[in-house]
Parts: sequence; C-alpha cells; structure tokens
Amino acid sequence: MGVEYSPIRVSTIKPQKKLTFDLHIRFKEQFLLYLKVGEAVDRDKLKKLKKQKVARFFIDSNDEEKYQHYLDDLLDAAVTDKNMAASDRADIVSGAAKNAVEEMRENPSSKKAYKATEKASKGIIDVVKNNPEMLKELFKIKSEEDVTLQTAVNTSSLAVRMAQLKGMSEEEIEAISTGGLLRDVGITKMDKKYQELFSKPLETFTNIELKIYKTHPQLGVKVLEELETVPQEVLSIVHTHEEKLSGMGFPRGIKKLSPSEEIVSLCSSYDRLVTCLDGDPKEAIKTIGIDELGNYNLDNITFLKKMLKDDGLI
Repeated sequence: MGVEYSPIRVSTIKPQKKLTFDLHIRFKEQFLLYLKVGEAVDRDKLKKLKKQKVARFFIDSNDEEKYQHYLDDLLDAAVTDKNMAASDRADIVSGAAKNAVEEMRENPSSKKAYKATEKASKGIIDVVKNNPEMLKELFKIKSEEDVTLQTAVNTSSLAVRMAQLKGMSEEEIEAISTGGLLRDVGITKMDKKYQELFSKPLETFTNIELKIYKTHPQLGVKVLEELETVPQEVLSIVHTHEEKLSGMGFPRGIKKLSPSEEIVSLCSSYDRLVTCLDGDPKEAIKTIGIDELGNYNLDNITFLKKMLKDDGLI
C-alpha cells in the first residue's frame, strides 16, 4: 500500500523553524520530497513559492499529529512573540484557521478537526486582542483558492474585534470566534455546483439557487450537532448568521438576535461584500449603512464603521 498524503497550507510553515516531518510538493500528480525532517524552509524560497501561488505542501498522513504539534507551537509563538512581524503572525493564524475549517468541511464528524478549529479561533482572539494592526494584516491576505475559507477568517476576526471593543465576556467572544469560522460549514452538504453561490450576489440567484442557498445555516447546524460536543452558543451563531432583526433573513425569518448573533450576522454581511464579492471596503460599509438599516441596530452599524476606520481598513 502506497503512502497517503495530506495537504497543509504553505502559510503554516515558518521560515527557519526546523520541521518535525518530511515536506513534499506535488508536481504532475507526483509527490516530491521538498525538505526532510530536521531541515527548515528558507525565507526567500518560501516567498518565491507564494509568488508562484503555490498554496499547499503535503505531508505523510501518518505525520498529521506531528504537524498539529508544530502548528500549535507556531500559534503559541504568534500570540506571545512580540518580536515576530505582524504579517507573519497574521499568516500563521490565518493559515491555521483555514486548515482547520477545511478539515472540518472534509471530515465533519472529526472531533480532532473541531478541536483544531477551537485552537485556531483562540489564536484569532489572542492576536486581535489589544493589537488593532492585526485586523488590517489579516485582511491583507488574499485567498488564491476557496474564497469561503478567507471570509471565514475575516468574519471571525472582525466579529471578535467588535466583541472585544464592546467588552463582551470571554465565553461570548470564544463562541463568536468559533461560530464565525464555522458559519458556512453547511457548504459541505451542498452539491458542488451550488457551492459557487457563496461568491455570487444574492440578487442574481434563480429561485432554485436561492432556495438551496437558504438551507446552508441549518445544514451547518446538523453537521455540528453530530459531534455532540459543540456548545449551544456556537450552534446558535451558525444557525442565525443570515438572520436579520427585520425578519427578512433566513432560514427562519426570526426578529430577535442575541448580541453575539447580531455581531456575527452583521460582520458576515459586510465581509460577503468585501471578500466574497470583491467589493471596495469603503463602498461596502456605505452599502451596509443604507441597505441593512433596520436589519441591524444602527448603533452596531455605526460601531462597525468606526472600528473599520480606526483600525485602518477603510
């Protein structure tokens, strides 16, 4: 039986840090050894790979636990090492979060994947806290592949920053961070042709497309409920991230949202315009201020706009 390989994100490999596993690249359907255990990636070579839009390395599937320990060490360093460049810290946290969310989508019944998501969400909380420049660094990262992974990180980090500035509790912020990352996990239960809807304007959907798109929050809840360990607060955020205070949201058309649910829904609506639809950030917040008035509390829309301005995003 041949070796099975697992993909990992290039952004989760740090230059000059010794590897605890062999690293491979894929070339013409073959996996070639790139670096051996104990070696470290050269910074210039890593930059070159990123310029060439190489997004993934590969590791032996048997080394997944070693990689997770390596990643945990990097996340800890991103939080505690104040000498690490802000861009490097953002790369590590974003890469770890995307890795975890992608693993959750591919293996939704994996408790290990969910734990990795919780670890990544904690990384977002810790690097964003008291570091206003981190939000800007996280938003500089552009996805070369699946835009839904990038918007997961952006929505989570935006909502976390907003919740922190509002003085919400640690428990609320943890649920916001994890719920923001996993809000679209229901995509895994949708036919691939409908997954493209996440990067299209809602007004261009056919009736069938809109009906199918509106199922993704409930599908996400079903995926997470199967784990039996996901906190109710996270499930609620996933379930309500498309709901509006006007009752014009979905899937249930409810008119009441908790503060956590409203923050994630608002940040999700904003980032859909910016990340999924490639909109201008300034125009996006203007659109939110006009089109979403009545869907969210005006105080929260105003708060988000000020936060984006203060943190240099608009």
